Amino acid sequence: MKISQTSGINFGSKIADIPKMTNLVKVKTDLADINLRGFTAFIGGDVYTPSNKIIKQDLLFKDKKLLSTNEFDENLVSKINYVVLDNKTLTPAILDEHIHGGFGINFHNSKESEIRELLRKLKAEGTGAVVATTLPGSLEHIKAQIKLLNKIMKSQKSDEAKIYGIHLEGPFLSPNKSGIHPSEILSAPTIENFLKMEPENIKIVTLAPERDAGHELSKYLKDNGIIPSAGHTAASAIDIQKADIKQVTHIFNAMNPFHHRNLNAVNEALWNDKISVEMNSDQRLLNPKTMDLIMRLKPKSKLLLISDALPQAGIKENFTMNGIKIYVKDDWTAISDTGVLAGSMQFLHNLAKKLINNTQMTFRDFIQYSSVNPSKNLKVEKEFQLKEGLTPNFTIWDNKTLQPIKTFTN
Repeated sequence: MKISQTSGINFGSKIADIPKMTNLVKVKTDLADINLRGFTAFIGGDVYTPSNKIIKQDLLFKDKKLLSTNEFDENLVSKINYVVLDNKTLTPAILDEHIHGGFGINFHNSKESEIRELLRKLKAEGTGAVVATTLPGSLEHIKAQIKLLNKIMKSQKSDEAKIYGIHLEGPFLSPNKSGIHPSEILSAPTIENFLKMEPENIKIVTLAPERDAGHELSKYLKDNGIIPSAGHTAASAIDIQKADIKQVTHIFNAMNPFHHRNLNAVNEALWNDKISVEMNSDQRLLNPKTMDLIMRLKPKSKLLLISDALPQAGIKENFTMNGIKIYVKDDWTAISDTGVLAGSMQFLHNLAKKLINNTQMTFRDFIQYSSVNPSKNLKVEKEFQLKEGLTPNFTIWDNKTLQPIKTFTN
């Protein structure tokens, strides 16, 4: 029996027809109190499918597991909570693999209660999952923060964005391309230094391949299921090839620009279809035309949309990071007193409409780049697929504003 048809009632019809339904049927249009306990059917909306299409589809969940699409046992009619998604789209949730914090909270040095507050706010606003991203610092400090983040990961609450691991953006950067980070707090990219941090649940390590002697650390990371990502680097294309790099951190930022003769990390990342690239979503960090160029050159499956959100993202105030004063301008640009861009003051979940209006990106592309591709990159794609039998992380969006309304995590 069709999910959208019970006792002759068409649940895919307009909201104005809903009062005609029988008393057996519980219908809701307000998502605030939907918790996925028992049977829940989302009806009348658009759905992003595992084939990267957006189609009209009805979904039936039991607790948090997706039971079926479009059809269900008619004996369940009176047991189901029906949620009408008029002018809404249901998609896999955002997975931001490069985010430093927000709302004045920093994954690099904030305490547990503060990080949990950040995770609650991120989920409430529309980011369902993150890879908590650290900054350069002493090996001892990073070791302590890794330990804290792992403690949080092992006891996550249902109202928090889910942490899928840790991204070390430093301390293995090039002193010549360290951006706002002081060169004196960087460390040599060696296996020994990496192990000193007791690196549990590290998923991504941003490093300068040209500093990795014999590319031993890159090889060690790959052998242990960790992604070495070339970033904050002056690497040549040959360095990227010899290190067998498969990912580049925020392409174009903190690396040498594209060159027509002296091929470098940007050149290699753009033409090598085996390399995934993180693409900043903030148009203060990448011009929209540059985003279009990246999207034209790279396979869709190799684009990873990131926020690179700073600790003060979302609250627009000056702050200090690693001892460097960061000033936030009226247009939300974050810049040091030496004129170096620091990162983004906005989250991925806020930027869908702006990206679609100002680049060639579609909403379907946005979901692929910010959710599907990162989940595959981290080998957790089953937790972001709307397939029967799975328990997915997903978000419901308003079709007009392209703002997330509610996010559900597993």
